[in-house]
Amino acid sequence: MDSAGATVEHGSRSRDTWRAIGHERIEAVVEDFYDAIQLHPTLSEPFLMVGDWATHKARLTHFWWVALGGAPYRPDTYDVAGKHLGVGVTEDLVDDWLALFHDTLRQHLPDPLAQAWFERARHMARSVRQLTAFQDRKRSRQQRG
Repeated sequence: MDSAGATVEHGSRSRDTWRAIGHERIEAVVEDFYDAIQLHPTLSEPFLMVGDWATHKARLTHFWWVALGGAPYRPDTYDVAGKHLGVGVTEDLVDDWLALFHDTLRQHLPDPLAQAWFERARHMARSVRQLTAFQDRKRSRQQRG
């Protein structure tokens, strides 16, 4: 348990992380992370399609709130795979995203909370990597005829 009495377990799929971190800190992480994305040498390009950063950050704050176990408070739906495959995500971009996200988490949160959230991010990154690899194999087969 953390100081707020919420369960935070490393390597698990504990869904109480939202309670330990709180909405304010989730929002601050998302805010700083996407500010850094816009300046990043490799990650800024795939995010050029974002026209309204305030709306994007609000959606991603909600996304992480729900992904960490909080109850939905917006009507948003998320297509994580579709969004990432549609912008040409590569292994290197996933690595850069994870590194920047991990740095941002460590700037805002004590280590146990940063690690709990980062484990969730790593799980999502694994899924994106698998989908990207599948898409690449499918494209390769189609090109060969």
